[in-house]
Amino acid sequence: MDIDKPTVPGNDTQGDKLKQLAEHLRIFEDRFQNIISGIADGFIIVDMNGIVRIVNPSAALLFNRKPEELTDREPVIPLAEGESIEHAIDCGEIGTRVAEIRTVRTDWEGQQFFLVSLRDITARKRMEEQLHLKQLQLEELNRTLAQKVHEEVEKNRQKEHLLILQNRQAAMGEMIGNIAHQWRQPLTSISLLIQDLGECFDYGDLSREYLDTTISNAMNVIQHMSQTIDDFRNFFKQDKERHAFSVNQVIRRTLSFMETSLRYANVTVHTDTDEDMVVTGLPNELSQVLLNIFGNAKDIFIERKTVNPELRIHSFREGNRTVITVADNGGGIHEDIIGRIFEPYFSHRKTETSTGIGLYMAKTIIEKNMGGRLSAENIEGGAIFRIEI
Repeated sequence: MDIDKPTVPGNDTQGDKLKQLAEHLRIFEDRFQNIISGIADGFIIVDMNGIVRIVNPSAALLFNRKPEELTDREPVIPLAEGESIEHAIDCGEIGTRVAEIRTVRTDWEGQQFFLVSLRDITARKRMEEQLHLKQLQLEELNRTLAQKVHEEVEKNRQKEHLLILQNRQAAMGEMIGNIAHQWRQPLTSISLLIQDLGECFDYGDLSREYLDTTISNAMNVIQHMSQTIDDFRNFFKQDKERHAFSVNQVIRRTLSFMETSLRYANVTVHTDTDEDMVVTGLPNELSQVLLNIFGNAKDIFIERKTVNPELRIHSFREGNRTVITVADNGGGIHEDIIGRIFEPYFSHRKTETSTGIGLYMAKTIIEKNMGGRLSAENIEGGAIFRIEI
């Protein structure tokens, strides 16, 4: 007779539950491992004793080691709760990498541990370093560029000053020639007056009245010569400030400088100017521009042997601008060079007195110093220069 073993109610059910819990825990751990293994960032789990328990593949790759080389030992990075830190990691033969590390304390299955996230920021740091280097290079370039710009501006200023000096020297040479022409006739007149006084004295015809008349005539001639010198000196006096002046007076004064040389070249001058036209600017510089234009026309007349050479000078108001035109009948400017006549050192006349800077300086004076415009074009039988101020 068989005797049945006594049974304990519920034993098998409890065992099954434990097996189910163990299976659930295994599944949970597998899922957790899969999750942290698939994350691009590195993760390390460190227990409260400071021992590494889990290292995901991304973290192992960051350290250039296998996961088992990092587990069950102290971490090779600092653990700093709170703000993220940047840490350089020695990766052996591949060099150094920089990781952004953030450590948080959390619970897992009733136990506390440290969850350390690591993000490889090596490329970003290198880019930041390169950007910083480029920024330093850019700052140095800007500094050197500013210095070079300053140096070039200074060079250009010196070149412009030299051009002005050369142009004034050329104008001075022209003026000296004009004065020499203008003084020949007065000096001849004074010489004849002195000779006549001597002859009158020799022949006993010298009276007080004739002496006074002769002295008066001589003094008038000397006064004219003195005025020429004053005009010459004032012409080369540097205009310091802009002020109001009569356009017609500047035109007349400039023509007086060239009176003899224009007459020597048989140039007829026609003027149609407004006596009351007043502008604000630099009269001596305007006179220098006109002197250059008049002188160029005279040289063209002589060079081309122009028959009945003429200069026609006209001044008038056009809106809020004052306009001065100087026209000649010298045959005009060759079409292949008319666009270059205002360039520095350009001259189609290969002569010792032609510097090639006169018209360049004239344009600079009108457009830069006086805020106006200087242009030139051909007309029937000649050329016309137009000054707007």
